Amino acid sequence: MISSPIFILSGSLLFTIVILRLLGQKYALDHPDIRKQHMGAIPQIGGLIFGPLLLFIAWWSGLAPQWYIVGGGVSIILGTIDDNRNVPWQIKFIIQLALVAYISMLFWGRFEAITFYNLTFTVSQIGLLFIFLFWFIGIYNAVNLLDGLDGIAGGFVLLLCLGLGLSGSGPFAILNLILAVILLGFLVFNQRPAKLFMGDAGSLFLGFHTAALPLLFLETTPSVNNLNMTPFVLLASYLIADTTRVFFTRLITKKSPMTADTIHFHHLILQQSGSYLSSIGSILFITLLSVIGAVFSFHLELSTNVMLVYLALLLLFILTPPVQTYVPMIINAVGPLYNWQKSKKILPPFLPRTLLMLALLIGLISSICFYGKLTAMITWQHGLAIILLLVFMFIYRKDQMAKYVIQLGIVLLFTELCWGIELGIFTKLFTIFLLISYLVFTLEKRLGCNISKFSTLDLLLILITLGGVTLALLGFPVSIWSFLTMFSLWFGTSFLLNRTIYSI
Repeated sequence: MISSPIFILSGSLLFTIVILRLLGQKYALDHPDIRKQHMGAIPQIGGLIFGPLLLFIAWWSGLAPQWYIVGGGVSIILGTIDDNRNVPWQIKFIIQLALVAYISMLFWGRFEAITFYNLTFTVSQIGLLFIFLFWFIGIYNAVNLLDGLDGIAGGFVLLLCLGLGLSGSGPFAILNLILAVILLGFLVFNQRPAKLFMGDAGSLFLGFHTAALPLLFLETTPSVNNLNMTPFVLLASYLIADTTRVFFTRLITKKSPMTADTIHFHHLILQQSGSYLSSIGSILFITLLSVIGAVFSFHLELSTNVMLVYLALLLLFILTPPVQTYVPMIINAVGPLYNWQKSKKILPPFLPRTLLMLALLIGLISSICFYGKLTAMITWQHGLAIILLLVFMFIYRKDQMAKYVIQLGIVLLFTELCWGIELGIFTKLFTIFLLISYLVFTLEKRLGCNISKFSTLDLLLILITLGGVTLALLGFPVSIWSFLTMFSLWFGTSFLLNRTIYSI
């Protein structure tokens, strides 16, 4: 059984290097055009890495049923052909219908009712088939439509998987946590400027995974004949809203709904603000709110009033013209921060703050090792993982990717050491000191705290911390200190690396 997150991360990175060296110069190259921001040809091989890797782990560990392995494999093959041959949408639609038929046949008669918030609807098997068809085709393709900026689709699914991993235990939660870790490895390469894209092989696989989540969850409760769709609709809220808005906008303007364009929400924010961080950050923040709601919906029955508010917000997002309304609101909200960050930076003195942060980081790591479960880390998986990470850092020693691998390695090791245990007083003290120091240095605009240089992984770490703290304050059984310590480790390490080896 593969149980170590850092081992999965190292395997993902190694697999990426191998595939990138074999296919990166010639396979499914994505060339820039009027809709695309990148400057040169980028290989679209991400889906050939994280998709097969997850399916292999799921098969080897018995974490997913056969239909999921088959459906995921078909999605990867379909996307791979499309990346190279541009498969007509009609052919893709027929294959998706075949997948729906295959999965529906396996679940025929398995459940009789659907729950949405606190309402339960008894539906015939034919009715369930049409509902599943509508859900599956829509979500399956929506992730593909979301994949328009570096890191956005991978970050979106990563947040979903982490939320589902925190929501329970067993194969369903483990499978989603493993996919989240694998996506971390992909995002190392997919951050701006991206070294590789996921391609249709990746976006269709992630679309299949997201669409199949309700049935995967149902597999963990074989005695239940009622499918609770509330958490999964909440998780997919942004996909539902943006895809529906774009679909009807294209119909109104007499364009084919299958025609690619630049009217998705992330395109509009980027066009109006010129800020990559504003665009991806807004969407990931909306996703975080959806994930928090979904996590609670697994354990609490949300009322009809909550449902009405949710549906009203969803309809408001779909019907409101974004360029005239909420896009300017977002730009006005982030504008002051953007302008402040661009103003003159304070550089000297350099050494005292670097030494202070180094001392605090060493103290924090030492206290974690003292309170943590060190004996559990002495395994072949951890040893091999560290060797593989060192190999990666040597190969990419002159690239910013190595910096993020160092940060990911430290955070994942901390998670394995301390998740689920009470952190000691010294760990909490060093966490507070390091957190406050970093925030002060950021306000002073010191070297190493440049917000405009944040990556997708930086944004995700901030959002994960915000989400974890919010869940803890609302009574969910997670530790605030675990998330705050994770934040301090990430940005404390980033501060030191940005001021020394990877000076920016």
